[in-house]
Amino acid sequence: MLVGAGGGFILGPVLLIFLGLEPAVAAGTSLALVAVNSISGSQVYRQLGLVDVRSGFLFAASAIPGSVLAPFVLTQVAPSSFRILFGLLLVGLAVQMVVHPRFSGSTRESKPRAGAMVRERRVATDDGQVFEYRFSESAAAVFNLFLGFVSSFFGTGGGFLRTPVLVSFFNFPLRVAVATSVFSLSFYSTTGALVHASLGHIDWYPTFVWAGMGFVAGGQIGARLSNKASGTWVLRLLLVVVLGLGIQLLIEGIIR
Repeated sequence: MLVGAGGGFILGPVLLIFLGLEPAVAAGTSLALVAVNSISGSQVYRQLGLVDVRSGFLFAASAIPGSVLAPFVLTQVAPSSFRILFGLLLVGLAVQMVVHPRFSGSTRESKPRAGAMVRERRVATDDGQVFEYRFSESAAAVFNLFLGFVSSFFGTGGGFLRTPVLVSFFNFPLRVAVATSVFSLSFYSTTGALVHASLGHIDWYPTFVWAGMGFVAGGQIGARLSNKASGTWVLRLLLVVVLGLGIQLLIEGIIR
């Protein structure tokens, strides 16, 4: 929740590596837990006044088609291939953390292309801060269409990809990017999780029940700590974990 990710990019690999769940079940269970986590956290972010509601609904609506399609595609992918793809995604994420220092809370003023649906946005928080920025809604919608598929396919939620992109390429202030990412995630991750559930891809007990309790508490705590903790520091702390899980999945995918 601190960085606008539902936690699936950590939980999914853990379910695969340490609990030995099948890829489809790991992805479905992870996404269902991400949905619980994001619903819990988004309520706190709304109370703090950090959510760009219009953008959040746009991102969710754009991501839902991909989140519905992905579970069906996943059933056709070999377990070893899934591990390799997931491993590459995590290693790529770790590299992104290293080479993009712009994810620091400041924004750069980009110039949307002519004809793009550019919107001026203004978000006023409950602690008196006012954020003003502008971005291309059409470009953001296309990006979230792709993200919806990736998030449901791997069970990650996709917030770990959206937040740095919103900051680096769409001018979002970091705190607004985190909150809006979680808000949109609560909608399309729930939709994707329902599709996974219909296909029997969720380990309801004990994984979902017990992990869900921790996710609800963590979502509340993480959202409230977002006012105090540095997103950059948290991402760097996660770097070693993400890289290690990615390498482990690559190894498992290659040797199996």
